[in-house]
Amino acid sequence: MTVQNPVASSASRRRVAPPPAAAGAELEALAQQAVAAGFHVEGLALARALVDGTVLERLRRLLFDAAALAEAKRRARRIEFIAEGPLPPELLLEPSAKSQPIYRQIVDYALCKGCRLCIQVCPKRVYSDDGFGKPDEQRRDEECTGNSQCAQCIYICPERAISLEMVNPLYESTLFVELPNPYAADAAANPPPADFAVANPLAVSAGLTFDPYDAEDLKAANRALDEAGFYPLIETMGVAGHFVDSRDPDAELERWARENGRAPELARRAARTVYRALPSLSGLTQGQYDFGAILHAVIDEVLHADIEIDSAGGRQRLAELIGQARVSQAYLGAKRRPIGGLLPPGTSTAWKTPYGNEVPVYTRLEKCLGPECALCVTHCPEGGGGETSAIRIVPLVPTGAMPALVRGLRAWLLKADGSHAAIGDMEDLFGQQPFVFEVDPDYCKSCGICISCCPHDVIEGAPRQFDMGEQKQ
Repeated sequence: MTVQNPVASSASRRRVAPPPAAAGAELEALAQQAVAAGFHVEGLALARALVDGTVLERLRRLLFDAAALAEAKRRARRIEFIAEGPLPPELLLEPSAKSQPIYRQIVDYALCKGCRLCIQVCPKRVYSDDGFGKPDEQRRDEECTGNSQCAQCIYICPERAISLEMVNPLYESTLFVELPNPYAADAAANPPPADFAVANPLAVSAGLTFDPYDAEDLKAANRALDEAGFYPLIETMGVAGHFVDSRDPDAELERWARENGRAPELARRAARTVYRALPSLSGLTQGQYDFGAILHAVIDEVLHADIEIDSAGGRQRLAELIGQARVSQAYLGAKRRPIGGLLPPGTSTAWKTPYGNEVPVYTRLEKCLGPECALCVTHCPEGGGGETSAIRIVPLVPTGAMPALVRGLRAWLLKADGSHAAIGDMEDLFGQQPFVFEVDPDYCKSCGICISCCPHDVIEGAPRQFDMGEQKQ
């Protein structure tokens, strides 16, 4: 998984009308004015496909005015058009800084001893062996990310035989012009319908509605409670189980009473008191309830106090006692499932499985290639960058500007959506962190693959802090 513009849906491509041809022709003419002023202009194919008359007029004032070009020339020598969000596949082109040679490696072969360290350490495989342990003169210069981002070959060379130089000074500084994306606007206005909807079995918050039942017949009443979503948990013989599944509810109540020092008759009376009152209680929701705690409370605060349950105050107090016994489950995925048990479809976000003692922490992001590498994301067994992934890349700047920033190049951002009123409003992106990584410990298995595959040693392990899902008061 890499952070990139997704492909626009076919529906969006049908709905979004192409800009008029006259706007594209005028944009070409304005771009030629910028070239005449000394700029190198890229991304024109993208701009021609997105720029309509309104945006073109805005660009003429923001950028292609003579005074604006002069101001931009003080800061940048390149202009590159970019856009965020979904685009038609023919417009999904790599940023030029990612595919063009920016740096050249200068190797002093009189000093080189053929140790192969530079070949082995380069995370982008720029160097190849010439057959004698020295870096071959034919190299993959376009993959080199330069001094500020990597420079591992320079640091590791014992003879200081390697240096880097910029291939073309045009790349030292770029003005990125972010265009409004009509495909992104269409996608936001027309979200796709869900393919299917499956309720999360843990996010149970519906109110309780009971079919009529006889509170004196506990077994029949349990079937009604089960169908309504009221699950009383009772612990007997050291095992907590659903009371609604009990084959002999009266015998189980008697066993619970003996284990907890209660009179069996009081326990049975308390259970039937709760069952008689449940259909008339308000404010209770579906879920699991500690039935033992309910029985203790009802015996002590209702039966011994001789409270009249049929009164409004009695029902309110009983609802409070039952509500306080609702169990907030910290489901830890497969650990809570029976062996061989199947999960309902569409519930992977609910059955989280955090294992292990360490989770990855990104400590040296200044050395991270982010979307250009993303080995930690693609190698992670959990997800692949989606909602239930253990690792995700979160962009902090437009994705088109990231390759320039990770190479230590100067980058400016001018937005053509109306948020920037003049060329002086352009944002200086230099030195900004272009992305961060989000690690979701609920899905991380502490396998260590991300740490071992990172070519720049960006990731370290840190002790896991488990969130047991306890409700905050």
